[in-house]
Amino acid sequence: MKKNNLDEAKVTAEFILPLQFLLRLSGKAYEKYMVNKIYLHALNVRKANEMVYQLIINKVSFIPANLQNDCIELLNHYDCWMLQFKEEELKRNPSLKDEFIFYRADEQVAFPRLSEANMLAAYKKK
Repeated sequence: MKKNNLDEAKVTAEFILPLQFLLRLSGKAYEKYMVNKIYLHALNVRKANEMVYQLIINKVSFIPANLQNDCIELLNHYDCWMLQFKEEELKRNPSLKDEFIFYRADEQVAFPRLSEANMLAAYKKK
């Protein structure tokens, strides 16, 4: 029994809490972007999303079974979103104050809100 509690505590410390923090950071960056859709704020969204992405990839062995599909959904979204972001950057070569809006290529790459909600709720369930 003790081993499971330690494993659960390690999963929480190494993955769940950092994931929730970074998702909140990404959410805050997105809120600011929605108020003023300029390249500066878009870059902050991308930076936060990249940190979430790297955490998931680097801590894949810590992902609880009940969050694996949610993490896969989020990574898939980020892969598509970041490719589109890069394409728009190359096309426009924007300055920080320039408007920076692009639309997803198809409906399959919409942000997985339910997956995000599941990840944010993971610690509360304990």
